Amino acid sequence: MIEHYWGDFKYIWMAHHSHPQTLVELEALVKQGVEYFNTVEISSTRNNLTAEDFRNEAV
Repeated sequence: MIEHYWGDFKYIWMAHHSHPQTLVELEALVKQGVEYFNTVEISSTRNNLTAEDFRNEAV
């Protein structure tokens, strides 16, 4: 599961943003990406819910 997440993260998020020049820029980009994949991006494998909504529905 986590391999799929990081594969998507690298392919979808990192490849479509400018390359960070500093560690601070990299940290900010990763933080934004994690936020996006957990609260914005929906998946058909999760009944078209975000990861956060899917997790909350399961609880």
